Amino acid sequence: MVLYPDVQARARAEIDQAVKHDRMPCLDDRASMPYLDAILREVLRWHPVVPLGIPHATSNDDVYDGYFIPKGAMVMVNQWALSRDEDVFPDASRFVPSRHLTVDGKLKDPFVNHFAFGHGRRICPGRWFAENSLWTATVAILAVLRINHAKDSNGNKIEVKPEFTTGLAVHPEPFQCSFEIVNTARERHIRAMMNSNETSFVL
Repeated sequence: MVLYPDVQARARAEIDQAVKHDRMPCLDDRASMPYLDAILREVLRWHPVVPLGIPHATSNDDVYDGYFIPKGAMVMVNQWALSRDEDVFPDASRFVPSRHLTVDGKLKDPFVNHFAFGHGRRICPGRWFAENSLWTATVAILAVLRINHAKDSNGNKIEVKPEFTTGLAVHPEPFQCSFEIVNTARERHIRAMMNSNETSFVL
């Protein structure tokens, strides 16, 4: 979000329009926040966590598109290539959440986004829990905080360059940023729940 303040601002505006300013969003509000879901889809597409997917093995000989695949062959789905398919995601290297919305602002068919959680019968059984967890964490952060560039000792903005690790699973390299509270009522709500060990606002 530090790289895309316009995306962050639009998401926060959607949150503020969907719920009262003194209330934390919850999963019941999700349907009224399509842009936030579009952001999460784009995050999973822009830099897949597992670029080459999880290896599987064929249980029988098979032929696909004229290619013979023997029983026991290791099969991997190149999720990075899928995420960079220009026919499906024009200008695929750019982070553009709105690509997942229709012209009237509704979420598009999610089929093309499922590659982040695998495919077919072996698709991740915990994907709904994962998606809900991502959504609740993201909406809680953006409802209360603005993520900005950090500043150095001279007050100059520290630029952030998007760099990622390599390997079977990838994640962003460490970077500096700052957080600014933009809604004190929601901040108090979160602190009160933390002090009481209550977490119902994200369930």
